[in-house]
Amino acid sequence: MASMLRSVAKRAFTAAAPAPAHALAWRRAMASGPAASATKIDDELLAKLGSLSTQALIDGLWVMGWPTSHIMGARPLTEGQPKLVGRAITLQFAPARPDIAADKPGGTESPEYEAFELVNGKEVIVMQSVGPWESVGGDIKFLRLAQRKCAGLVTDGSVRDTAVLREYGFPVFSHSTTPRQGPHVHQPWACNVLISCGGVAVRPGDAIVGDQDGVIVVPASHAKEVYDIAHSREVIEDIVKEELTNNPGPPGKFYPFMSGKIKAESPLGKLLTSKGVKFAHTAARPGARGGIAGAVPARARVGAGAPRNASSFARTHAEYAHVLKEFAEHKACAVLRTPIVGACTPAMTAAVDGGFKLIEFTLTTPGCLDSVATFANRTDVIMGVGTVMTIQDAKDAMEAGAKFIVSPVLVPEVVQWCAENNIVCAPGCGTPSEMYQAFQYGAPIQKLFPGVAGGPNWVKAVSAALPMLRINPTSGVEVDTAADYLRAGASSLGFVAPAFPPALVAAQDWNGISEIARKIQAAVKAV
Repeated sequence: MASMLRSVAKRAFTAAAPAPAHALAWRRAMASGPAASATKIDDELLAKLGSLSTQALIDGLWVMGWPTSHIMGARPLTEGQPKLVGRAITLQFAPARPDIAADKPGGTESPEYEAFELVNGKEVIVMQSVGPWESVGGDIKFLRLAQRKCAGLVTDGSVRDTAVLREYGFPVFSHSTTPRQGPHVHQPWACNVLISCGGVAVRPGDAIVGDQDGVIVVPASHAKEVYDIAHSREVIEDIVKEELTNNPGPPGKFYPFMSGKIKAESPLGKLLTSKGVKFAHTAARPGARGGIAGAVPARARVGAGAPRNASSFARTHAEYAHVLKEFAEHKACAVLRTPIVGACTPAMTAAVDGGFKLIEFTLTTPGCLDSVATFANRTDVIMGVGTVMTIQDAKDAMEAGAKFIVSPVLVPEVVQWCAENNIVCAPGCGTPSEMYQAFQYGAPIQKLFPGVAGGPNWVKAVSAALPMLRINPTSGVEVDTAADYLRAGASSLGFVAPAFPPALVAAQDWNGISEIARKIQAAVKAV
């Protein structure tokens, strides 16, 4: 009897004894699926996915019968920020506990820094927080993401140091902002593992696309199929909108529609046929996926996978983001307004020779668009056109080679046209209300005109109350006051007469203008 009891006890002890470390590792590997899909999204497909709206992409997944891919609670940190497009690098946070904090690798080997070093220009960091109000990081940590040219940051938690993050230039989507630190609540625990962010599964390498409506995840394994369906739906929706614009009527005649189930004899089927769009009614094919075969409109689109309502003036999200990045980096813009015929090109050349990287020709200057065309192919400057009062003015400027549009006053239709075409614009505003209205219309930069009217204290008060604005004081900013405006919260500055003194322009003293430009650059860089 005693022998039998000893035998039972031995078996129980053996079963309860911890397995060797190598056995645990083997068991864990066998029990876990791969973190990432075997399918990789190449740059071309990534760009195509980024050309579509999040609404179209989520529709594509819906047609396929997939669960929602919308990361709930991830909101744009800044209205009008660049579109987010990239491949996911994931980071999982674990609730704080002394043993977890002790076991987590520290310093440069910490999981978040491991994740950051994987960024190489076309990656998005996706962070799974333990709670919506917990901080996943702030300015110093995310400086590295800016240095690595991160395509964006997404979290279902919150971020700190909002003003600095905006200056870094990459799009950020978070539940909210917070002044709190995160380490006492959660710790970064694992890099590039399967995570749940905002209730959505995210695998490393998935495509992440974010716009003003939110952020969605496109599974890498089915990204091509999602694009094909989503792109086809956008083609059809473009045609429907065009038809309803030209012939007003209830949308229900054509919309909504189910991809792959459009009947040839239906009003939508007849409309598509009249436009030369090929489509397939797949409802009779059991198990067929809801795609629209060969949905390509007869009218030309602007580039591969062009956005809705695209025109020949439309700029890509990358071009839009680049202009804003240059404004954030260089801050000082040379604004040339002179009545002297023949002075336009040499005067601006002198300013550029003195160090200006942001330049603006005004339409009231003789030979303005000719000078714009002369500078259009230069890669060392970002050039815009000012005194734009109509959409036609804006079109003329863009055709000549402008990269951004400026107006002395707020012209809503100009701002909205620029927003529709991904063109950076800076309308003139004189009050906080006008600035916020311009922001709501889609202007990413708000020109304070004239800048001397408010002064640095005015800028400080308004930028503190409305931190989403990018205030650009113009006309009235002097070399001696430039630093004061920037310290007060101005995001950039416009120099008109101080950069181009009328007496020097009249005397064709180009060396003098270059010297002034150097002084302005020094004043701005001193901040």
